[in-house]
Amino acid sequence: MKRKQTSRFISLLLVIVLIVCMTPTAFAADYNDTAENAWYHTAVDYVTNRNLMAGTGRGNFEPETSMTRAMLVTILHRIEGSPEVSGNGGFSDVPDGNYYTTAVAWAEANQIVNGVEDGRFAPHSRITRQEFASILYRYANAKGYDTSAYATFDGYSDASQIHSYAETAMHWAVGSQILRGSSNSLTPSGSATRGQAAALFMRFMENIAKEEPAEPTIPALPEEGMITMDITVGNKTFTAKMYDNETTKALIAQLPMTVNMSELNGLEKFYDLPSDLPAESTERPASIHAGEIMIWSSNTLVLFYNTFSNSNVYVKVGYIEDISGLASALGTGSVKVTFSVSQ
Repeated sequence: MKRKQTSRFISLLLVIVLIVCMTPTAFAADYNDTAENAWYHTAVDYVTNRNLMAGTGRGNFEPETSMTRAMLVTILHRIEGSPEVSGNGGFSDVPDGNYYTTAVAWAEANQIVNGVEDGRFAPHSRITRQEFASILYRYANAKGYDTSAYATFDGYSDASQIHSYAETAMHWAVGSQILRGSSNSLTPSGSATRGQAAALFMRFMENIAKEEPAEPTIPALPEEGMITMDITVGNKTFTAKMYDNETTKALIAQLPMTVNMSELNGLEKFYDLPSDLPAESTERPASIHAGEIMIWSSNTLVLFYNTFSNSNVYVKVGYIEDISGLASALGTGSVKVTFSVSQ
């Protein structure tokens, strides 16, 4: 009798094993905009499976969208299991109760991040590759991981563009194969995209941390913008993501509007709004990227269609996701542009 029961149990167990083995593997990164042959596909699977990064809505991951400082510290905070920390890190532009507030406070308390200037953190600023490497390097040191890896910058044509504060971290990131250049370039001042971030985190976790992240208490990264806006020039419409700040809310309240935007220096179009907008926080980004939308001097709406180095102070309100054809649509002179809330 016991033999029959044992035989039945083994048979049942074999059937279960066969069923499990025959079940097709589910890809966590089953997004509309993440092709299976994309170089970042495996990395997106990795971070999605571990709840470190999530989609941005409408079935998309947006691998080409730039990462922000808030997004980066939020992911590191999740790797730690989302520990509770009070306060906002002492930063004037990190409001209480936002999705990144606790993460920023935790990162500041562990000396993983610094502010930018004037007591600000600039959570919505796009993070550069050298900033990414620097923050990851500080995190690795805070965890006591081996950060002795080192590689020279020989062969990289833009090594001179690496800021002094980031040199040690960049040597480590290249030496440990976390950061990889392309076409003899490291692009230290270039924005790190979400696809690149997924790859960086996968390499870091597998080669440096060599451990599974703690179970996050926050399951998904909220979409960066609170709303999307359509920008129509002629017969072409561009979609922009808008940041969640008081300036953006005041601008959205004035939509829809059609205005004549003036040309400036072959870089931007601008329009002076009839009244000032509230400025929750301002910043002086080192670089401005094509597609960014900002407010200058409280009431000037600026739409940038070229990328360049910057020394002016702005409030960032959003950015166009796909800038293909933007420069040609805007042309070289004044142009009529319609701003409206996406339906």
